[in-house]
Amino acid sequence: MDEELTPVGFLRDGNDFQEKSRIQTHLGSLKFTPEEMGHKIKDLSEGQKCKILLLKLILDNNDVLLLDEPTRNLSPLSGPRIREILSDYKGCIIMVSHDRKLIEEVGNKIYAFSDGHLTLLDGRDI
Repeated sequence: MDEELTPVGFLRDGNDFQEKSRIQTHLGSLKFTPEEMGHKIKDLSEGQKCKILLLKLILDNNDVLLLDEPTRNLSPLSGPRIREILSDYKGCIIMVSHDRKLIEEVGNKIYAFSDGHLTLLDGRDI
């Protein structure tokens, strides 16, 4: 990630006004202020950088996301929007998380790893 860019500059793929507006809307929903959207990435918190990278993965239309504790460094205020974005994602998400709310709202096949075994859980086991 080029930390000399602003979040909008990093996420933007061209000069289309609608794309810029869409990116600003996403960033705003993740609790970025208009001022923070204009800061260089290097001046943002680690949690904000994580949100930018996660948003980049989503906006790039990847087919598969591999996520390790995607909500770990994020503020609780961002949680509902992150869960919504991931729930709406059309590709496959393979994720490791201890965030039960994230697992319940995003996962449709949930596995538990315990004692060297991987077990498919049903909804009652979560």
